[in-house]
Amino acid sequence: MRKVIILLMVVLLISSCQIKSCETSEKGAEINYKQGFLDITIAPEGNKEEYQEQPLELPISVHNTLAYDIEDVSVAIKGFDNHFVEMYTEQQQLSILEGKSIFNHEGMKEHFLFEGLIKSLLPGAEKEQEDYRAHVYYKSKVDFSPSICVTPQQSGYVGAAYDTYQGACTFQKEISYSGQGAPLGVTELEIIPRQGKQVELRMKLENKGKGKVGKVTLMNAAIGGKPLTCEFRGDTVENSFLFEADEKSVTLICAGYLGSDDAYTTPLFVELLYDYEINQKEMLMILE
Repeated sequence: MRKVIILLMVVLLISSCQIKSCETSEKGAEINYKQGFLDITIAPEGNKEEYQEQPLELPISVHNTLAYDIEDVSVAIKGFDNHFVEMYTEQQQLSILEGKSIFNHEGMKEHFLFEGLIKSLLPGAEKEQEDYRAHVYYKSKVDFSPSICVTPQQSGYVGAAYDTYQGACTFQKEISYSGQGAPLGVTELEIIPRQGKQVELRMKLENKGKGKVGKVTLMNAAIGGKPLTCEFRGDTVENSFLFEADEKSVTLICAGYLGSDDAYTTPLFVELLYDYEINQKEMLMILE
């Protein structure tokens, strides 16, 4: 009888744990991480002040708070005056750093340790301020996947008339978005009905992060599961666009065929790869 009671208690304990695990998983699955504009976090964790003629340890943490993994991560320390600071390690690599997901609500954080030597101050100097940069480069992706109301060009409707067109769904010619969980994302979508059950989609892609976008490449684009033909506005090569140093946005223009002569709701999916770099200014005070 005692063995039966113990066995029942074990079964109840396992069942309770399984229920809690399922509840946690379901709660995580309800969170949509692919929204808003997000940046990775770069945090120096060493002292802001160090004495001259001493070894230097400069720990840097990189926290991926994006809704996507980042890959080919490079972390570097740049900008020190070699007369005062000599770095033994200036750059470190990491193949992948996972982002937010239902299995990891906070995203992964990695610590990097940079070592060097603090040299002597100039004769008579009591201190020296050294400005440097924590430089992080990575590759990642962003997905744009809304459900939208589409319609081919209807008889009697021209231009602005489509702003208020009513069918099986309410057609909106222009729609605004607030990001997809990355520093780069779609902020505006313009839907232009065309004749012959066709549609044109114009997406404004913006960099809202604190860093710079390099190359953006279109990997996949479909509406209702049907492939779209797309190109970036401007000089492009093979479905790619290279951001200049001062550029913050680009327009992606796509065209495709619809599955009905009437207005209906359908999923749109666009997948983009990009590379990104952040130069974060930091300071180290060298004391006598």
